[in-house]
Amino acid sequence: MQPTSKSKRRFFLIFSGVLLGVSYPPFGILGGFCAFFALVPLLIALEDTARLRNAFTRGYLAMFVLTLVATYWVGGWKGEGKVDTFLIIAGVALDFIHPLFLLIPILLYDAMRRRFGRLSALVALPVIWIGFEYWHSTGDFAFPWLSLYNTQTYNTVFIQFIEFTGSYGLSLLILVVNILLYIFLRFDVIFGKKTSEVANAMGLKKAARIKLISAVVILLIIPYIYGSIRISDSQKVGRSITITTIQPNINPWDKWSLGTSEVTDSMFRASRRALKDSANKSDLLLWPETAITYPITLPWKKHDLDEVYHFISSTGTPILTGIPDREEYYKGKDQIPEDAKKTKDPNFFYREWNSAMMFYFDLSGKPAYQRYHKEKLVPFGEHIPFVDDLPILGDFFSWSVGIGSWNFGTSYDIFRLPFKGQKVTKPDTAKMCAMICYESIYPDYVREFVKRGAEVITVITNDGWYGKSSGPFQHNRYAVLRAIENRRWVVRSVNTGVSCFIDEYGRMKEQTEFGTSTSLTGSIPLLTEQTMYTKLGDFIAIPCEWASGGLVVVYIILWIGRKVKRKN
Repeated sequence: MQPTSKSKRRFFLIFSGVLLGVSYPPFGILGGFCAFFALVPLLIALEDTARLRNAFTRGYLAMFVLTLVATYWVGGWKGEGKVDTFLIIAGVALDFIHPLFLLIPILLYDAMRRRFGRLSALVALPVIWIGFEYWHSTGDFAFPWLSLYNTQTYNTVFIQFIEFTGSYGLSLLILVVNILLYIFLRFDVIFGKKTSEVANAMGLKKAARIKLISAVVILLIIPYIYGSIRISDSQKVGRSITITTIQPNINPWDKWSLGTSEVTDSMFRASRRALKDSANKSDLLLWPETAITYPITLPWKKHDLDEVYHFISSTGTPILTGIPDREEYYKGKDQIPEDAKKTKDPNFFYREWNSAMMFYFDLSGKPAYQRYHKEKLVPFGEHIPFVDDLPILGDFFSWSVGIGSWNFGTSYDIFRLPFKGQKVTKPDTAKMCAMICYESIYPDYVREFVKRGAEVITVITNDGWYGKSSGPFQHNRYAVLRAIENRRWVVRSVNTGVSCFIDEYGRMKEQTEFGTSTSLTGSIPLLTEQTMYTKLGDFIAIPCEWASGGLVVVYIILWIGRKVKRKN
């Protein structure tokens, strides 16, 4: 079964890319199972590379197919209403450029294989791959959407162990199973025909293969055993809060072209209907990302802010909503922050954030609000990489809805809501975090909020740009991992769907249909115990990143030494 011909190699590479692609939502638990053997065809196709460029062309094909299958939706082809030119360009660029990032662990593996041997490379592969996944979740070009751990979000019983290891422990398990299956199938190639013949004559080859399959079975069974026990040992519910999440289903393009007050008024109407239909009184209304489309906390928007408080007073229900936040500065009057943006007026500066705000009345009856500024901005969609160093990029990349140049948030702000819960007889304080859109896919980022005291994870987003494609369903399922890692309920409010309640075991308790105007109301436990992962963080991924960097340095030194030796 040597993939010597180009057609055979091409089949292996495309097959690997397809298997990886269907491993991600929305293909369900069977699709996710493909991840446990999807890398085997790729490893077979890389067996006879003679140069790094061979690994490049082969690996790129596999990763390109993966990107097409799993993230075809990024260009907004299936979005509601108009299709934005810039969004299409971004989608096409992702299809062709992102595989170059995904290639990095493949190239490192191939370099290791040719320099140190196949077995050494296979041992190093999990370290290299996980180190890359962690690195790819940092910096201006961070996009951890296709990390291996995201393939198992339907397999909730199996993944309960990530409360100890975090999601990177799940990636490690997937990689180890792939490697063991590859060794099982390619025993002769890996150990050499002569060694294999001797081992076969002595009965060792059969024994080794039995051990390999046994190891795979054990690695797959133990998580199911632990998960079954863990889920059956449900926590007792103490304090809780009733949340109503609103899904207005407003066309995302119309949302920015309609009058600002018209959008807010529609949210008021939808909220009144939801509160009226709910059997229980809600302690909090959760609105989606930019449900209010303009910064109402500016002095000249006081009338609009007063309308929000009038609504809260009439319904008795505070609001946590997505909203732009803005601060303005005048030269000679205000201290100008370093990240303030310039305007045509040389004396006028401003900062603007994609943010979440909670509006409420404090215990003394005074109107108050808390705010959080989004820190993880979507590359090109919300922030142009390196635009501070090259301002011309901001003019070149401009999304027509005008949300491509937010400032970065800089703090982990926890919302603290005073309320009278069902399990207490005096005013209590519910502590929660609000992940805005893309932020919910970062394990360590969400973990930091829980470590700082968040008892509930809320996610507010607007996925309507991508219509009823795989994108909104992937985003929804990825929140399952955050729930299990931290043992917290997740409440999602999404403009067009899917909104949902996810319990601390990653189970979808309630969820809405995509493309409907609706709401959900539920009693959400306020949990305080912290998992091992919440306390320790990515103790698997960070050493892998360091080790991978060390391997790169060693390889470069050896490569330079070889070049110098040849020259001499």
